[in-house]
Amino acid sequence: MADITELPTTGEIGGPSPRVLRLVLRYRSDDPYAVSLCFPGPAVLDGLTVEDGGSIEDGIEWTVGRDLLDEGTRAPAGSGDLLVRPEAPGRVRLDFLSATGTATFRMAGADLRRFLDATKELVPPGTETALIDWPATADEFLSRIA
Repeated sequence: MADITELPTTGEIGGPSPRVLRLVLRYRSDDPYAVSLCFPGPAVLDGLTVEDGGSIEDGIEWTVGRDLLDEGTRAPAGSGDLLVRPEAPGRVRLDFLSATGTATFRMAGADLRRFLDATKELVPPGTETALIDWPATADEFLSRIA
């Protein structure tokens, strides 16, 4: 059974009409290299959409490397779909990149640091590989991904 740590927080998404969004950071010890960034979806109440009322299961989830987030709290890090870097004062910037554009999300650096520290208490860096249930054979590997 996996140990899980989560941290609900908020941040600002940039653009023509910046706004505050909820974010839930989630880490599972059975997937020790990854962190889930969960942006909860809107809730619908009697046909009325409430933007900040849904569950994390109904929203958007990005899976990223724990090391990437950790590096990005100190210096610019990442390439590809996510870039992470510190911003003053005490903020961290996450740039989500796609073929259709970029979304910039800024959050409190202290929140991200507190979350990462909690993940390191669950699984200290350098011990991740011991927690992965590696398949014993190629056939077992192929059966898991089928």
